[in-house]
Amino acid sequence: MNDVSYDVLIIGGGPAGSCAAALARKQNLRTLVVEKTAFPRFRIGESLLPMGNGILREIGAWEKVRNAGFIPKYGADFHTSDGASSKHVVFSEGLIPGLESAFQVERSRFDELLLNHAREHGAEVRMETAVTHVESSERGNRVTLVQNSREQIVNATWVLDGTGRETSLMTEQKSQLDPSLFPKRMAIFSQFTGVRRSEGRAAGNIHVVRIDDGWFWLIPLDEQRTSVGLVTTVSSFRDAKKSPEAFFNRAIANSPKLREFLTDTASTMPFQVVSDYSYFRKTLARERLMLIGDAAGFFDPIFSSGVYMAMLSAKQAIALIAKAHRESRPLHTSERRRYTTSLKRHASVFQRLIAAFYDDDSFEVFMCQQIPWDLSRGMTSIVAGHAQLTWPLWWRFQFFLLVCRIQRHWKIVKPEHIRTATLAEA
Repeated sequence: MNDVSYDVLIIGGGPAGSCAAALARKQNLRTLVVEKTAFPRFRIGESLLPMGNGILREIGAWEKVRNAGFIPKYGADFHTSDGASSKHVVFSEGLIPGLESAFQVERSRFDELLLNHAREHGAEVRMETAVTHVESSERGNRVTLVQNSREQIVNATWVLDGTGRETSLMTEQKSQLDPSLFPKRMAIFSQFTGVRRSEGRAAGNIHVVRIDDGWFWLIPLDEQRTSVGLVTTVSSFRDAKKSPEAFFNRAIANSPKLREFLTDTASTMPFQVVSDYSYFRKTLARERLMLIGDAAGFFDPIFSSGVYMAMLSAKQAIALIAKAHRESRPLHTSERRRYTTSLKRHASVFQRLIAAFYDDDSFEVFMCQQIPWDLSRGMTSIVAGHAQLTWPLWWRFQFFLLVCRIQRHWKIVKPEHIRTATLAEA
């Protein structure tokens, strides 16, 4: 096969890669998406955030997503394991307008929809094609592709690595990680029928049940099926010396709230396990190569930030690439640093919220119905994905974190005062 050239080559056809491809085509860049699997293919991460809606509109896919029959998500519900306390988050009651709802999506359909959208806008897509090597320089990239045992060298001015948590294409850049602030975690999950749901508009909410050393998600996928997963530490799972399914079922048996949701349910697929839920690469951009989506980093799925962060990284990467491409140059050092800093600044908001969720004292504050000074409305907007902390959100978030620190030493929020509440009531 003869060598061919593209302006942008994107490795991975998930939400990061598809959004990047659609945005690249809007800039009239010759774009190739390489995906090693065949679509549709199974993925978890089904719960979207309202903050991602604007990016779906920007790439022109919003109407397709809105009309695809996905379940609307108007909020999120957080529960203690014993069922004594619950927090009902309503996105529309947040501080920032325009973040009223999102969708719960079956990722096989959602990802295929976005990839087909990029293809319809002129991106070339090669499925079941692996990238085995990338040789990157200031002038461009030489990429080795393998499809049906046939090898081809492709030239690309820019490469975006959207390979997610997979390490099959492990470059020197991807091997350099920031120090992890969290213990290694893993998820055990399946899909179930017969799971109890809320009534009315709240029927599409994600339910999060906090247990010892972890939490459960319950995400409605359609009228019958619910995605149910347990996130726990790798060390807890190993110490238990149980199979994934037995460990999963033991956690349900020990939680009254989970039994309330999951009694008389049936699993519709084999249990699966994924791990490595806490990492971030040190450097996310080089002269002609950028990391997007989970290839750049991922902390924890507790606040459903994965797909939004993937799409945001794609948007920011293409904006930088388009400008540099017009000027026929590689990315400046300042641009590369700005991309890395911007994504990590967004991710750090979720990181601090995740840390608060796992900390017993901070969780008491999070679940409290009477956080003063209108903090709750700001927290609602952050839970909806607004991690760009404008001043009204910034001071509320900082004060929330301050209250969490004080809570470790003085119980200004009493556990017995935590009860069912709407997060925006305070």
